[in-house]
Amino acid sequence: MNKKPIDIYSYIKTILWTLLSACIFSGGIIYYAQYDVINNSSSRYNEKVLNEYIKNTVIHQNEDLEAEFPNDYRIDVHLGYLHNVIKEYNKAEEYYKKAVQKAPLNVYKPLFELASFYIERDRLDDAKAIIDDMPQKSNESLLKFQSYLYRKLGDAYYDKGLYYYALEEYESALYYWKKLYTPGQIYIKEVNEKLFESAVNIADICVNNNRIEEAIRFLNKAEKVHPRDFNVQYKLALTTANTDPERSFKYFRRLFKQNPVKVDYTAYYKLLDNLAAYYEDEGDYTKAKLYTFRAKQLLEFVSENLIYPKDISFKVTGVSLYNLNKRCKIIMTFSLQNTSNIPIKRLYMDVVYKLNGHVIESYTKMLADTSNQLMVGDSITESTIVPDKFRKYKSDEIQKLSAEVYLYKSKDRKLCVYKNNLFEKKKVEIKQPKHVWTVNLI
Repeated sequence: MNKKPIDIYSYIKTILWTLLSACIFSGGIIYYAQYDVINNSSSRYNEKVLNEYIKNTVIHQNEDLEAEFPNDYRIDVHLGYLHNVIKEYNKAEEYYKKAVQKAPLNVYKPLFELASFYIERDRLDDAKAIIDDMPQKSNESLLKFQSYLYRKLGDAYYDKGLYYYALEEYESALYYWKKLYTPGQIYIKEVNEKLFESAVNIADICVNNNRIEEAIRFLNKAEKVHPRDFNVQYKLALTTANTDPERSFKYFRRLFKQNPVKVDYTAYYKLLDNLAAYYEDEGDYTKAKLYTFRAKQLLEFVSENLIYPKDISFKVTGVSLYNLNKRCKIIMTFSLQNTSNIPIKRLYMDVVYKLNGHVIESYTKMLADTSNQLMVGDSITESTIVPDKFRKYKSDEIQKLSAEVYLYKSKDRKLCVYKNNLFEKKKVEIKQPKHVWTVNLI
């Protein structure tokens, strides 16, 4: 009987594939034991059951692997992670440190995990010591680890309100990230946002403590991130008014054109007045006249077009329903006073009535004009708003009536001075054919 010759090549190939499969299987246990068990099991078990499973099963499996592969740092990284999950922090730290000692040259994953562990445990000094001591190399994975850790450390400082330290760490995170061959722009944008918020918070603290020069320095950092941010430019306009008035003027001028109602025109006017006085003292009468003219233009523009919350004291003093033939009018009474430092030559009021949030009627009233100006300190008392139309309301609709009141000199720049429900939430009973219900506002 002829024996079939053995195919040595196929035999060796089978052995190699078997060994490779075994390695892959072992690696699979190492890498996926934590994620497959923990992440997927969390939806099937409560925390206590899951932690018991990790402690009694998964950790033992990885300890067996460590005994079989004592030099494999990856197993210690996983064991550190597993002990961290079940809140055995001392053992977690011990395994992370073992992984650091076992890691081959140019492998920085264990250092990353240990530093991350320290940050999560609020041991920020220990984490920073590790991060700062990392090698300075053009290694792609190392640069990413350094950037991620500085960002994570920055977030920890930020959450504590330590914005100065947070900003430093965010700057370091960007420094290392930008060293990558192809740095991701989304990550840069995310870190920049945190840097921006930190810088603005620091600047606010500095202003509150009268450290203006320091505030300007941090606002400059914020401006580099968002060069057109309105609030940052406004803060710079205010903080540079004394140290760099020309720069302050550029900010004020730009912002006033963009959204004049958001700019304190009195601060802007004061700056223009100071610039005029400064150049006059310097003998530059041309510039002095220019800024005097700009100050005059500003007041004229405000007088003609703008109304600010501080310019008007407004109060709705009462509301009522006037009934005629089962149809009603909403009547509002109000008082206001010119609390600004300039006469109001023109002033209009818009009242918008709503039912369930939908506009049902609007009403416009002129309060002042060139022939009847509202001088500084003048008041209008107990004036009445009476719409033209009668409407029929269901009894349950009256409680859902609301109104919005807008004051303006120019239609495109309205100031909302009142927005509220008109009546108290109680049952309304109509008894008389005239004033059937009057309610003073709370």
